Parts: sequence; structure tokens; C-alpha cells
Amino acid sequence: MRLLGNGSLRPPRRVRRQTHSEVLQKLKRNLLAVLVVAVLAAVAVPAAAYIGPLGSVQLSDLNPFVLVYEDTDWLSGPGDSWTYRGTLTGGVRHKFQLTVPFGADFDIKIYDENGNLVAKGTKTGSANETVYVTPRWTGPFRIVVYSYSGSGFYTLKLFKRL
Repeated sequence: MRLLGNGSLRPPRRVRRQTHSEVLQKLKRNLLAVLVVAVLAAVAVPAAAYIGPLGSVQLSDLNPFVLVYEDTDWLSGPGDSWTYRGTLTGGVRHKFQLTVPFGADFDIKIYDENGNLVAKGTKTGSANETVYVTPRWTGPFRIVVYSYSGSGFYTLKLFKRL
């Protein structure tokens, strides 16, 4: 018997020990709850990403990308351009990296199948460009590399979100 603060006695509480199988069942339920939360977080975080303004960078860009295409070519001077055509997957984040030669101003523009400008590089001078695109649908796209000034070899890389 225990003595309570008010001077009365209370019988000891009986604690039932859990069996080994009960402990394992409780552990399985907790592990399942953690797994469900992890799966929901993995689904909800990419779903929360939005198609931002032209050339925007989002926190979700920290997820890994895989290189799917790379090409090096030459632009001979102002007004020269090179056009690439390909299919981009709807709902998947794509990253285009354009490496330009020193002293040249090359830009990248991406158009959908209807000829609408979807994204473009915004840097001036001999700065390298990185453009992100998340198409709303799977379809053909046109990627144009254009020389505003200068000439030389450039490298265009296309990455796709895993």
C-alpha cells in the first residue's frame, strides 16, 4: 500500500508485462506509421513544386538530375543559331545548361509545340546559362541556341529530374 498526499492509502497498481510478440506488434505498427509518413512526404514534396516564372529556381531543384543529352557545336557570329528538337516529359523538371565561350553572348530559348516561348536564358555577356523547365504535358519542344555577339564553341547539356 502507498500513502497518498491526503493521508489515504491506495493499493499498488499492477503492471502487466508485455509479451515478446506484443512488443514486436507495437514496433511493427510504429514502423509502418513512420513508413507511411515518409511515403506521403516523398509524394507531397514534389507535388508541391509549381511551374514557376521563366527561368526561376526553386528549392526542389536540389533533387538530383541525370544527364540525358550533351552536344558541343559552333556558332559563327551574331545572328547565327542552332536548333534542337526533342520530346520533353510532362510533369518532370528539366535543366538546360549552356556553356558559352569567353567574350560571346549566347542565349537559349525553349519553345513548345505551338511555338510559345516556355523558358529562356536571361544572362548577358559571356555568362553561362541555366534554364529550368517543367512542361505541363509530354510533347515536342524546340530549343534554340542563338548568338547575340561573338563566335565559338558552346556546350548544351540537358538534365532530367530523377
